[in-house]
Amino acid sequence: MYTDHTWQMASSFRKKGSSKSTHLRGTRPSLHNTQLLVSTGVPSLDVLLGGGLAVGTVLLVEEDVCGSYSRLLLKYFLAEGVMCGHSLLLASASENPEDIVKDLPGSVEVEQQQQHLAAIQEDSMGEEQMKIAWRYQNQPKVQSSFSTQFGHFFDLTTHMDPARLEAVTRIFFSAVNMAVVSSSAQLYNALRESILTTVNSEKFSVDEPSSNQSGILRVGVQSMGSPLWLDEGDDPSLPQFLHALRGLLRKAHAVAVLTVPTHLMQDSAHVSRLERLSDAVIHLESFAGSEKEQNPLYRDYHGLFHLRKIPRLNSLVGHFPETMDLAFKLKKKKFLIEKLHLPPELSETASRSQEDTKTVPLTTADSRSNRSILSLSKKIDF
Repeated sequence: MYTDHTWQMASSFRKKGSSKSTHLRGTRPSLHNTQLLVSTGVPSLDVLLGGGLAVGTVLLVEEDVCGSYSRLLLKYFLAEGVMCGHSLLLASASENPEDIVKDLPGSVEVEQQQQHLAAIQEDSMGEEQMKIAWRYQNQPKVQSSFSTQFGHFFDLTTHMDPARLEAVTRIFFSAVNMAVVSSSAQLYNALRESILTTVNSEKFSVDEPSSNQSGILRVGVQSMGSPLWLDEGDDPSLPQFLHALRGLLRKAHAVAVLTVPTHLMQDSAHVSRLERLSDAVIHLESFAGSEKEQNPLYRDYHGLFHLRKIPRLNSLVGHFPETMDLAFKLKKKKFLIEKLHLPPELSETASRSQEDTKTVPLTTADSRSNRSILSLSKKIDF
């Protein structure tokens, strides 16, 4: 029986509410933890990463042989930042970073996003209607594409509005235009100092009051670790840079996407070291120039998408996608990541509902043997 005193003590307990998180443009809290997420610009990639790319993390993109698809993912990442009003810091040694920003894809208007999403779902059902065997007709249909309402959609046939580009802060780091540089370590140190200066001067640090914060900083680096960065393939300067970059981003409202040509690195231990120093790792395996390009099983795709490392932040067990068998394809207006589905292999006898039977007259010897088998089966108790 409760007394007045015990009832007052019991009623004094209140459910602890979640602390008010900082609201930044283009972000949303994760459904798995309290980490803020930003969109990569590719909705299907956001789903595979658990809803988006966590703020304060590094995404490592292992380039395809030609480097065209990894460059496209970097453009999506930067274009999403422009649409959200985020600041951009782009570094490259192969081309002028300003030219990359000018070539960003244009966004799809709000009223066309639903049509764009419906088109993606329609593409997942296949462009051609394939007639399948009778035993597969009643099976549930599999959704091949990944769809989400987070982020924006982009049209690769258009370019980003110059007015939107002028409205965001853009910082460029060109390794080609650097002064006298003799090693990759000097290039990586200069890039790290540029990122650190930007975080402190533009007030991206988490220690800054919410009224003084400048939003999100998106860092993009193209073909890091290539010979153009004066990297010999197993240079320890790159792992040291990644280690310092992760520590810097953990204390800032910033996120980074790095593309690395791992196919040029001969030491597999060096590649594994880079993967361990990153928060998420994806590998693009293009079919261009390989035997798989002529394989009819992969005729609907342009390459395989390997999710090498899944981000796990603020939780013991992170998000895990439904399947790891993934492929990507590039259409005229969009880049898609889908579940890899191979066509079923059907035999000639399996496709028939039933075989035609013919009555064959039995001989006297056959009829005697059949009667003996029937009499034996009656005596056996199954």
